[in-house]
Formats: sequence, structure tokens, C-alpha cells
Amino acid sequence: MRKQLVAGALALAMLTGTMAAAGCAGTEPKNDASANVPAGAPPLMPASHDGRFESLGAPGCYGCHGASERSNPMLNGSVALPEDHYVDGSSQTLELDPTHDQCNTCHVQG
Repeated sequence: MRKQLVAGALALAMLTGTMAAAGCAGTEPKNDASANVPAGAPPLMPASHDGRFESLGAPGCYGCHGASERSNPMLNGSVALPEDHYVDGSSQTLELDPTHDQCNTCHVQG
């Protein structure tokens, strides 16, 4: 009788684990807003950036995506600005090129 209870508990644990794994596998991947952007075009800003440029301007973009003495980009996990967005084409200047201070001109809301 004891062997049957242990076997039953083991089978139940295996079934529960299988169902949990199947539930995790069924989650849909995140939708990449830039997936349909043509080659060479600037990436779209994700929906979570809605209104950020209007309220913060280029310094708000630079605060996450720009370079500092300690890191490039400043916010871990964000996409770094390309070198051509900086004065003299180098992130070492730590200064945004004035021709690239209207971020939402090229990087439209996704």
C-alpha cells in the first residue's frame, strides 16, 4: 500500500511539473516594434516611450542612451546612440551633435 502511495505521489508530481512547463512554453514572445522597419531606417521608439521626447527633449533621450564617463549607454540595457550622433562622430566627446537633437524626427513612435 505504501509503495502505491509513493508511486501515486510521484506520478502526480511529474504531471504537475509537465503542466507547469507546458504553461510557460505557451507564452507569446514580446512584439518587436522595429521588426518591420526597412533596412537602414532608424528603429522605432517603443510604445513605453510615448510622450517622453515631448516632455524631456533630447536630454531625456541622452540620459538613457547617451555616453558618460562611466558607461555607454548610461542606462544598463538600453541601446547606445550611434557614434555619428555625437560631436566629431565620437562618443568620447560625451556631447550630442546638434544635428541629432530632434530624436523624434527619425525615431518615430512605434
